[in-house]
Amino acid sequence: MSKVNDIKNMKRQQKTISPAQALAETVGEENNVDLNEEINETRKEEKKVERKRVSFDLRTDLHKELKMESLIREKNIYILIEEALEKYLRESK
Repeated sequence: MSKVNDIKNMKRQQKTISPAQALAETVGEENNVDLNEEINETRKEEKKVERKRVSFDLRTDLHKELKMESLIREKNIYILIEEALEKYLRESK
C-alpha cells in the first residue's frame, strides 16, 4: 500500500508544463502565473463579444500549422483566425 501512496504523492508533486513552455524552454512558476493572468484577462474580454458559429473546409497543412501556432502562443485557434481576419480587413481598406 505504501508504494502506491508514494507513487501518487510523486505524481501530485510533478509540475505541469505547457507545450509553449516546453518549446520556449522557460519553465518557472513566475512565468506560469504571468501567462495564466494574461490568458484569464483575454478570456474575460472574449466573453463580452457575441460570436457566430461558422463552418468551412481548410487545407490540412494549414490546419496543422495553425494548431501548432495556437499551442505556441497558448491561444485558441478561433482567436488566431479572428486576429488574422481583422488584420486582413484593416489592410484591405
